[in-house]
Amino acid sequence: GIDCEVIDVRSLVPLDTQAILNSVGKTHRLFTVEENPRLCGWGAEVVSIIAEEAFYDLDGPPIRITTPHLPLPAADALEDMILPTVDRIVGRVRDALES
Repeated sequence: GIDCEVIDVRSLVPLDTQAILNSVGKTHRLFTVEENPRLCGWGAEVVSIIAEEAFYDLDGPPIRITTPHLPLPAADALEDMILPTVDRIVGRVRDALES
């Protein structure tokens, strides 16, 4: 099995960077999940903070799990096709840990 630590980011300003840094120090991994495209997302900012302040604590590259760079559809069925789901998140985490 995989044990993980989940940090629910409730606000971006102020961002609880110490909680994220502590988690990376403990787990030696960083995965971000967001319902936005990768480009200019908040996950990119978190990755840059870790790169600057905790790079050598990482056992692998940070992984950002996001939507494709497409407009978000209004129909629920189409939305479900592109948003991060539990299965997609678990799959990306497993792929990263197995490589």
